Amino acid sequence: MQPLLSPENTFDITMHLLIRIGLLALAEGVFAVPSFAQPAECQAGVTAFLAKNYDAAVPPLTQCLSLPIPPGPRSLIFQVRAEVFGAQDQWDMAIADQQAAIAAAPPKDAWPYVMLGAYFRKAQRLDDSIAALQTAMTFDEDGPGSGPGMAVHYHMAQTLHQARRYREAIEVLTKGIPKQPDYAYAFYQRALSYEALGDRDQAKRDLFRASELARKDGVPPDIAGKFAEYGLPVKVYQR
Repeated sequence: MQPLLSPENTFDITMHLLIRIGLLALAEGVFAVPSFAQPAECQAGVTAFLAKNYDAAVPPLTQCLSLPIPPGPRSLIFQVRAEVFGAQDQWDMAIADQQAAIAAAPPKDAWPYVMLGAYFRKAQRLDDSIAALQTAMTFDEDGPGSGPGMAVHYHMAQTLHQARRYREAIEVLTKGIPKQPDYAYAFYQRALSYEALGDRDQAKRDLFRASELARKDGVPPDIAGKFAEYGLPVKVYQR
């Protein structure tokens, strides 16, 4: 049985609940430098990005990147423009910018590779997505020896599921859930992999747990049908 919401259709959940948190924090960091010291093109591009005015963001971001800005800000602007291209479904361009961001300044955490893995997945380059996320797995989220966080596990599981490597997807999420045991979408994603293997009992258990965790905020309408299929009531919110 095909799941109602396959991983390739979960980009909104991924970006807005995981990736966007990290990228917005970076983008807002541009303004830690006094405005008079920032190129106007860079300010305009980031401002348009934060306002989700993506068409207006590309020209000033591109102009910004033509300037001799330091490696750190250059990496940031490439990441911002990568998400702009992602919002426009221009995955090859998003990939190129994300790779340029990583080349401009070596990442200090997993997020640049998580985003690169997400872009590769959207472009159906699953082996490349797995490779990027394997690099993300090498970063410690909470200090030496702590290992990667939920975001890395979640994205890896999505890619593995899309590659029909369902057992591996389940294993990855099972390792990741203790990192953030209240993350409803991890249980939802694992349920899809159990279902793909024909284990509807375990899928229902995970969906039930996801419905419990989502009781306050609810779930988007495009996945609510999966809960209904298993007879599980869940609050639905509108995007």
